[in-house]
Amino acid sequence: MKKMLLISAVLSSSLFAASFEDNIKDLIEKQTNAKVNVVNSVDLKDSKNLKMVIVEIADGTAQRIPMFATSDGNTVIGLSNIFFTASKTDENIVSKTADEAMAYNESGQKEAAGKLINALSPEQYITLKSSTKNPKTYFIVADPNCGYCREELRHIEDRLKTHNVNMVIVGILGEDSQKKAAYLVNNIKSNMSEKDKIKGIKEVFSSNFKAPAKIDTSKVNATTESLFKTGVIRGVPYIYEK
Repeated sequence: MKKMLLISAVLSSSLFAASFEDNIKDLIEKQTNAKVNVVNSVDLKDSKNLKMVIVEIADGTAQRIPMFATSDGNTVIGLSNIFFTASKTDENIVSKTADEAMAYNESGQKEAAGKLINALSPEQYITLKSSTKNPKTYFIVADPNCGYCREELRHIEDRLKTHNVNMVIVGILGEDSQKKAAYLVNNIKSNMSEKDKIKGIKEVFSSNFKAPAKIDTSKVNATTESLFKTGVIRGVPYIYEK
């Protein structure tokens, strides 16, 4: 949570460091205990003594956060959705910098999620094969009790017209989800037809399906933990194209 305070908090300091970047780093790290690096700073043209700054959190996620800072680096102001200025030039600088940080974060998030998904073994997902030639592949991470996942399943036949689909069944919505996911993974066999696999998946994802009272959920729990423990993938359905 402390890292996210960078978005909304106004931080100030009387620290004196060797440079603007040093002051920014020292200030944020002291206030949040998060290690950061300053990756870019741009002077606002008509808002004197203010800079637009991008800092990167050095925690392995490399998330970049845009913010304002005074020219001495001793005050930081988080960038919010409300920003007004009479200067079109400064408005463009802020918009461009924020868009660059967002694009970088989305690209990094997709890459990190891809590494997690590509590390899965075939036993951890249900493969549905497309009839088209040289198809790409979708990985769809889904929970049996997720309403949006049920909606996604309505389009599974359409996706199979152009892509293979690997269904990664997880249980993030509680014990009932874990039991349903385990039942599904155990009962869908690789030698089944695609039609029968889809029928079995939709049956378990139905709101009427009752999970077995006793079933080993350890494999499903391991898959769920491997995908969600880092926070890169935060919800379902999550769709990744390979």
